[in-house]
This record gives sequence, structure tokens and C-alpha cells, in this order.
Amino acid sequence: MKKSIFLAALVLISAGCFAQKANVSKARGLADAETPDYAGARAAIAEALQNDETKDQANTWYVAGFVGYKEFENGNLKRQIGQHVDVPTWGAAVQESLDYWTKAYELALVPTYDKKGKAKYDTKTPKSILPKVVEYFQFQPLIIAGFSAYENNDPSTAYDLFMAHCNIPDMKLMQDNPEELAKLLRDSSFYTCVYYAGRFAYEAQRYEEAIATLQRMNSEHAKANALPKEIIFANEYIYQIYIEQKDTVNAVEFIKGCINQFPNEPWFMQNLINLYINSGQEDKAIEYLDIAIAREPNVGQYYNSKGSILARIGRFEDSFKAFEQAIAIEPNNALFLETLGFAYVDLGNKLNDDAAYLDAKAYAKAKVEIDAAFQKALPYFEKAYELEPDNYDFKRSLRSLYYRLGMDDKYEALAD
Repeated sequence: MKKSIFLAALVLISAGCFAQKANVSKARGLADAETPDYAGARAAIAEALQNDETKDQANTWYVAGFVGYKEFENGNLKRQIGQHVDVPTWGAAVQESLDYWTKAYELALVPTYDKKGKAKYDTKTPKSILPKVVEYFQFQPLIIAGFSAYENNDPSTAYDLFMAHCNIPDMKLMQDNPEELAKLLRDSSFYTCVYYAGRFAYEAQRYEEAIATLQRMNSEHAKANALPKEIIFANEYIYQIYIEQKDTVNAVEFIKGCINQFPNEPWFMQNLINLYINSGQEDKAIEYLDIAIAREPNVGQYYNSKGSILARIGRFEDSFKAFEQAIAIEPNNALFLETLGFAYVDLGNKLNDDAAYLDAKAYAKAKVEIDAAFQKALPYFEKAYELEPDNYDFKRSLRSLYYRLGMDDKYEALAD
């Protein structure tokens, strides 16, 4: 009786195992049919992925990924002949298959042992997976699906899809096949994809992931293979994230590193200077402006910025010299001209405030100096307005100065 029960149990176990192996075969057949049934294939393989008899077999996970691969293959053919493809579903199938194949490869590396204790490895599954993963990388279905998600205002999904593509070279399967990996990394568009992935993470406000992704653009391999402008843009985004998170400490440390890494890119120096200006650290701002001027003595904006800071802290004579150097470089820069004019106005206002409590005789003497400051501003305001007569701000500033100087005819002539 016991023997009969034991034999019956063996039969049930064998039947269960056979049923799950049949599900694996069924899933493959449904996906590979002339009229494929991907939903049916996924339902069949789902049981095998859960069953104790088949869930630890590399082939089970390979077939689970194969379903998505056939959906990719079918969609790719439709795209080539101009037929409609549901791109989000197509991309999700590819992403899903990569996850399954990662597991399949992991299981393929685990040996099984025969009765004599000799280890056996599954070499068939990795050979089946490798060319398909390479095909994904070459045809870029994840990138296509990612751009589709972005165009539909979903930068978070776009990021996930782009990163699934960008992480293909990091798969252990690829790391264990260095020749194939080297071919992938020769693709000139790879780091463009990394850069856009970082941008999408930024737009999705996934800031930690954005920084980690964009930092990949600073690797030695990226420096040798990525587009230089994309490396620069990636670092600009990283700095911007620190600023938006109000992380001034990391922002300053990071952008100083960028100034050393990209000495010929003024954006980083200008933004460090702006950071110091906005945080009230005028001495630091002037220090880095002097560094910038030493590097690029023909950039007028540096002198103009330095003049503005010096005027703000009351060092008017030094500010006038800086402004004049800016204008010497760009004599027809209306903004530079107006800024110097305002520095003289600020000086006049300060002198006027200082003279407020003087007696009549002392004030009369001070007024000569006050009026002279406002008078010195006049030619700069007039030249700025002459260069840009449609600029309302320039017109308003000049009109106010005419009023202050009692030049009523000219004041009225500029009336709206």
C-alpha cells in the first residue's frame, strides 16, 4: 500500500514537472507563431516562473524574455514597412525581456552536478541571449520608446527607458564578453543617450538619479568618446540641481572643479561669480572676477560685473575704471554704457544723502560735486538710448536723468 502511495506521488510530481516544462514550450510557441499570442505566452510562462520545478532553470527565464524579444522583432518589422506600432508597449516588452535575461544569465552561471559530482554549466542560454541584447543596443527600441514617453510629457518614464538602454553595457553578460562590449561602446551615440537620460531625470525632479547619471559623462571613457558640448551641458545640469536644492556647499565645490576641468568655458566662472554676488560675498566675487580677467582679458562682461560690485560696496573710483575697461572692449554695448551711467547716479545719490544734514554753505559746496556726478552719467545714458532707441528701460532712465538735471525740454521730448 505504502509503495503504491509512493509511486502515485512520484507520478504526480513528474506530471507537475512535465506540465511546467510544457508551459515553457507553449510560451515559446505562442510567441514565435505566425500569428503570435503574446498575452497567452506570458500567461503560460508566468506559471513556470513560479513553479518550484522550473523557476530555477535558466531556460525558463530565457523564454520569458524571448516573448518580449519576439514582440520587439515583430514591432521592428512593422516600423520598417511603415505600419503602426504601439511604442510604449513595444518598449516595455524590451525592458521586461532584459530583466528576465539578467535572471536567466545569473542562473546559467550556477553549476549543476551529475551523479559523479562533476559540475555542468548551461552554455546554451548565454549564447542565445547575447546576440539579442546586442540587437537591442543597435536598434535602440528603448531610446525610441523613451523619446515617445518624453513627447507625451512623461520624463520619468523616458528616464527609465533610456537608463535601461544605457545600462546594457553594465550587464554581467556584457562584462563577461569584453569583445562584444567593446563594440557596443564604440557607438558614438551612447553618451548622447546617457546625457538625455540625465536631462529627463532632472525634468522629472529625480535629482539624485540625475546627478548619478550625468556624472557618467565625466568618466575617462566619456571624455574620450562623448561629444565635448554634451559633457559641458551635463555638468551645467548638475550645478543647476545643487542650486535648485539650495545646496550651496556642494554647488561651490562642484563648480570650482568644473572651472579647472573646463578652463575655456566661461559659463562656470560666470555662475560661480553670480553665486557669490547673490549670497553677498562681494570679496569672493571680485577675487574670481580677477581670475577670470587674467584668463580672458578681452571679455567685457567680466569688467562690467566687477564694476557693478565695486559700485555696490561704495568703491566708486575703482568701479569707474572697471566700467571704462568694459566699454573699451565693447564700445557699443548699450548695457555696459547704461551700467556705468547708473554708477555715476549712485555716486550722486550717495553724495546727496551724505550732504542732507549740512548747513547751507557746506551743502552748496557739496551740491557742485553732486551735480557733477549726475552730469557725468548723462553721456552714457544718451549713448545707450541712441544705440537702442526701442529699449523702454533705457528711455525711462534717460528721461529721469533729464528731469533730475532740470533739462525740461529734453524731458518733455521723451514723453510717451
